Amino acid sequence: MNTRLLIVIALIIAGIAGWFFQQQDEVSPPVSIEAPDVDYEATEIKAVQTNEEGETEYKLTAESLTHNPETNLDEMSGITMNWEPSAESRYLIEAGTAAISQQTGDLSLSGGFSLISENKKESSDIEPIKVTGSTLKGNTKSGKIYSEEPVQVEQGMNRFEASSMTANLETGEYEFGQVAVSFTSAERQDKALF
Repeated sequence: MNTRLLIVIALIIAGIAGWFFQQQDEVSPPVSIEAPDVDYEATEIKAVQTNEEGETEYKLTAESLTHNPETNLDEMSGITMNWEPSAESRYLIEAGTAAISQQTGDLSLSGGFSLISENKKESSDIEPIKVTGSTLKGNTKSGKIYSEEPVQVEQGMNRFEASSMTANLETGEYEFGQVAVSFTSAERQDKALF
């Protein structure tokens, strides 16, 4: 073949390819990259928080954790927390979801929670208190918690419901609002006194 013929065929092919690409429309919609809503996220979390003296405040396990930069909160799901606000008491807290501020210590539990008090003294005869409800708020640094929604309370054989609760976990003091108790008395037995 002649070289001139090959050059002409190459120019025709290049012209057709150039015309074809010129006829193509722009890609729509254009790709946009936005900043993510989280700084970091992790799964299967095991964490320990200490105070300024290096003493353990709480130990925490969670299924997942994400840090929200807008609110500066650690948002977790499936949490279990061993909280020791004082030398005498320890609390086991479980919740569906939680949001904790590491700087302020503010804590918000939702998705159902369970709070169980445990006395560190082995010889204690005091039954643990178990409080369950839907939401719980508090502060890990002050040791105070509260719920403005109904809670159920159990201690040994005693059970009652309350419309709200506040507690100071360092001192072990609880306050309940509008307590409702159902009381079943023992069956009456008529016996002769003499």
